[in-house]
Amino acid sequence: MSKKFYLLIIAGIVLLVALGTFVYGQRPVVKAEGKMEGDLLVMENNSWNLQFSTALNKGTVTPQNIYVEDSNGERTNVSLKLDENRKTLQIQAPPEGYPSDPHKYTLHISPKVKSKWGFSYDGDTEIPFSVTSKLPSIQSKEELTNYFKQILKKNKEDTGFSLFGREGNMESKSSEDSAAGESPQSESDFSETNNQVQGVDEGDIVKTDGSYIYQLTDRSLLITKANPVKEMKVVSTTSYKENIQPQHLFLQKDKLLVIGNSWSPAHFQEKKQESIASTMPVDGSTVALLYDISDKAKPSLLRHVELEGQYVTSRKVDSTVYLISNLYPNYWMLEQGGNPDLRPRVKDSLTGDETTPLPIKDIKYFPQSHSPNYTLLTGMDMEDPKASLNVQSYLGSGDKVYMSKNNLYVAVEKYNEDAMKSWTSSNTEIYKFSVSDGKIEYASSGQVEGRALNQFSMDEHKGYFRIATTKGEVWNSDSPSTNALYILDENMKNVGEVTDLARGEQIYSVRFMGDKAYMVTFKQVDPLFIIDTADPKAPKVLGELKIPGFSTYLHPIDEHHLIGFGFDTKVVNDNKTNNEEPRIIRQGMKISLFDITDFQHPKETDTEIIGGQGTHSYLLDDHKALLHEPSRNLYGFPISVYHEKEGSRHELDFDYQGALLYEITPEKGIVLKSQLTEEENKEYYEQWEDQIQRLLYIDDQLYTLSHNRVSAYSLDDFKKENAIDLP
Repeated sequence: MSKKFYLLIIAGIVLLVALGTFVYGQRPVVKAEGKMEGDLLVMENNSWNLQFSTALNKGTVTPQNIYVEDSNGERTNVSLKLDENRKTLQIQAPPEGYPSDPHKYTLHISPKVKSKWGFSYDGDTEIPFSVTSKLPSIQSKEELTNYFKQILKKNKEDTGFSLFGREGNMESKSSEDSAAGESPQSESDFSETNNQVQGVDEGDIVKTDGSYIYQLTDRSLLITKANPVKEMKVVSTTSYKENIQPQHLFLQKDKLLVIGNSWSPAHFQEKKQESIASTMPVDGSTVALLYDISDKAKPSLLRHVELEGQYVTSRKVDSTVYLISNLYPNYWMLEQGGNPDLRPRVKDSLTGDETTPLPIKDIKYFPQSHSPNYTLLTGMDMEDPKASLNVQSYLGSGDKVYMSKNNLYVAVEKYNEDAMKSWTSSNTEIYKFSVSDGKIEYASSGQVEGRALNQFSMDEHKGYFRIATTKGEVWNSDSPSTNALYILDENMKNVGEVTDLARGEQIYSVRFMGDKAYMVTFKQVDPLFIIDTADPKAPKVLGELKIPGFSTYLHPIDEHHLIGFGFDTKVVNDNKTNNEEPRIIRQGMKISLFDITDFQHPKETDTEIIGGQGTHSYLLDDHKALLHEPSRNLYGFPISVYHEKEGSRHELDFDYQGALLYEITPEKGIVLKSQLTEEENKEYYEQWEDQIQRLLYIDDQLYTLSHNRVSAYSLDDFKKENAIDLP
């Protein structure tokens, strides 16, 4: 036989192998999302996902081909929802919920389910799963160790290598914290924090009681006598070590709580791990320091609490502070042959100087989450320094927090099994905890599609929970973004929704006010959606307004008017091909006044553009930087202003830094009242230490606070009345 004939045979074999590989690769292989070892565990109200290796033929995804049976062989009334990519199939809980008995079920997939190429299974697929109404607990140290070993194994399967160190990050500081809607303005004669919910205080870097200002700056707690203004002076300075970074504080009568992070070497019980520990990165702890400030000149430390893990956020109801922190244990040491104790540790001066791990039985986990970290929820009474500390520990990564006076909600963002390739989140699970006098108890959980932006994406109203989400990615044509609003009842069952809003855009801000939701999305223009949620089972879009720019924070004036703080934008269509998107350039800061009297036809009745590119304000990232003095309709915020100046040697030219104050009313619109700057600080560049961080008022005086100065002005004419340098 000729050489040519042999080559043809070899080519034919290669072709057959390639064809076989293609055919095999097109057979739908399925995996239950969140399943590791043993049966899949599902919360009673939650949906769960099947991930298919190839896109399915939509017509074959039917209740006859995919169905659930209980342990008695009876079919259960679940619903099926196939994602746009046709690879993700959501198994939705029955409308009436799973029966209380039995708890074990089996999902059946028939070979009649076919891929888009027409390929099917060789036989039936059965996926057993269990349903639970309570968060399950870890039963032993061995089970906890195995939990993290499974995560290491899954990391290798998904990525081909081991993921050392930290994955993901909970939202920190105040990007998570933005203000929402129904709290009336303070009627006191001094500033209060711009909180999201009436009766729920939020930690901030500055507080006042009307006589003194309490400020965190440069790793120090400063107490300044502010009233009377002519006698203003710093009365005490409490400095912290270099390994402690204070972030927030709370006031409760003659008590003050400082919360922050500290960094110190990790604790290990096994001596054989000491050499490894010495080469590891330092771990962090959330620190809570409770002071008696009866004598402002000599704050007295009453209690020192440390919770292993990074501080995320906090809330205060009455005298109880609820701390949320996040811990990534050093589970990767399991690959180094170690046997570390992976339980969270707590240190409380009330019980001694020992750092002790939480009992195994107190560690619960969010089913299907399988995140390599803990969410710690801690209740601490400020009025009673000897009250016991309540620490709840949950395995799973909750990255958004919302709190009403009675309930705490933790949103857990989940990713598709192929997230390492697509980086798109599939859904968000919300876990609801009842809170009362420091007690924290799991209540129920629910699930929605997409991801939440921040705390303002969530709200509780008349027993219902509302959440706005973005699904997909703005610049991904294969999985374009859409936005939605979901409403869940008190048992966290989805009862109403508005979906497929602003395709190709994403949410930049949300505000809930009574029965209405206001949502800003953006890609090239800023649509403001008004959504009516009066009927929780049938929410609907009432109106839409499209304007240039976008708002990152929405603040209500009254039920018919809303202020938007954000950025102006410019569309630059300099692309060489018609297929490419135009560039969007952020310009100066923008204030918008919205008239929403006619919900079907909202209007932007006034605007103010401040500076140009590079202009920024703490307010655009943190709602607590907004001052509102209601008797004067006065709004103030820190600002650093830049301009693009033609002919300048620099792309951006610095103009000034300080604070701006506006009177904003429906009648007069947006009126500039004062630009506050330090005249002696005429610099060519922005000075970090001179940046104003907060504004507050006491009686008829306005105070601006930077890292190195407190200045006082008259609220009548905005003339400076006093100023002191900070130590």
